Amino acid sequence: MDLDTGAGLLHRLTSYEPGREWDVPVDDPRVRHDLVPNDPATLPPPMKGYPDGPAVLALPRDLPDPGVPATAVLAGVASPARPLDAAQLGRVLFLGAGVVRTAERNGRPVLYRAAGSAGARFPLEVYASTRGVAGVPDGVHWYDARRHALVRVAPAAAGAVTTLVVTGVPWRTGWRYAERGWRHLYWDAGTLLSQLSAAAASAGLAPRLRSLFPDATVRALVGADGVHEYPLALLSFGDGEPAIRPTGPALPGELPPVELPLCTAAQRAGERDVLGAPWPSAEPLSTFPPSDPLDEVVRRRGSQRRMDRSRTLPRALLEWPLAAALRGVPVPHWVAVHGVDGVAPGLYRWPDLSAPLRAGDLRDELLRVCLDQALAGDAAYVVVAAAPLSALDDRGYRDAQLAAGLVEGRLHLAAYALGAGASGMTFLDAAVPGLLAEPDDLAALLFTCVGVPEYRSRAGGRPGAPVEVRPVMPRLGGS
Repeated sequence: MDLDTGAGLLHRLTSYEPGREWDVPVDDPRVRHDLVPNDPATLPPPMKGYPDGPAVLALPRDLPDPGVPATAVLAGVASPARPLDAAQLGRVLFLGAGVVRTAERNGRPVLYRAAGSAGARFPLEVYASTRGVAGVPDGVHWYDARRHALVRVAPAAAGAVTTLVVTGVPWRTGWRYAERGWRHLYWDAGTLLSQLSAAAASAGLAPRLRSLFPDATVRALVGADGVHEYPLALLSFGDGEPAIRPTGPALPGELPPVELPLCTAAQRAGERDVLGAPWPSAEPLSTFPPSDPLDEVVRRRGSQRRMDRSRTLPRALLEWPLAAALRGVPVPHWVAVHGVDGVAPGLYRWPDLSAPLRAGDLRDELLRVCLDQALAGDAAYVVVAAAPLSALDDRGYRDAQLAAGLVEGRLHLAAYALGAGASGMTFLDAAVPGLLAEPDDLAALLFTCVGVPEYRSRAGGRPGAPVEVRPVMPRLGGS
């Protein structure tokens, strides 16, 4: 990967290093220095807006729960096929992008979605290009998560099977993380896709994930301009041709006109004009532990803000969740073990837990690497995704970040299904190769902390009835 252009340049200029606070931009003219992070005056709205006029279809609020255990879905066990109708499509959309909790922060509402997001920025939009969905006219629809409704933005696309399009709004996450927020788009997209895929799989809808697609075609399909919004991934239901070829113009919608040029350049560098094959389907796991149904686990899932470092997790709650989360994902992962019964503290390269690469208590080092965020030391274990930059091009870099987010999302579901808690974590890029004893070419992708919850979150609400919560503040430093 060329570190002077495209995604490579963005990676280099947005990497955290010692001696510079995370919210202080690097001294380089290619990043914006005129934007103040977390400035209430420039806070972007939580959702895209459409003027009056587009047809709105309210989705059924009674979700048809198949009752499949979350662990069975994560293990890859096939579920009986159910009809794809308005209610089932609405269920899938809600379990990924629906508003399940609300809170107030600085006098403004926060809309917490079913899938987690770094800093609660929720920078993603979801569109459904429908074909043959009972109760939903064929067309391209934006999912209005607040109203649990579909807003028709374009005529029906050419193609055979209903396809979800996940897009990213860079300013919505850049408002907090500046240009580094471009990475968060893909982390969050992976997390969202883990739940969209699980919901679809539990209904036997045969979800097929694609990250290689003709960018310009998909932009035109949903009305994204490639600067303030761009497509990140496709999820089709079934093996047919995805319905992504536009047959007419799409309504663009309304977004704040704030551009991060470094992000625009990184996105354009990875653009392609072909439709790739779906990500390969992995073999199912041979066993899975009992759990509550997926729908129930998704509603109680949250991003754990505090964990109890005095308590440990059983070895099975490390081995099975990681096996399920990494099923079919080739991105390398390491595990820093702090408190797992039967596994000596230290650093391991998954899947080998026979002997640590580095033995001993790594809590203090993880705290340092994770910018003094207490979860990194309080968790029972911390999962680290990383990949050598030399093996990636501009599109491959996108895929690696997306895959890391997908693993994190699956880890969240597995942890909550089995009584643990989980949370994603950012990091000091420059310190990760040393932590893992790897060459400097290694690019850290994402950290996920898994441990014993210090508190239990309120379960999220149902469509149109989100639960009001009071956010828990994370700790800084050791406990």
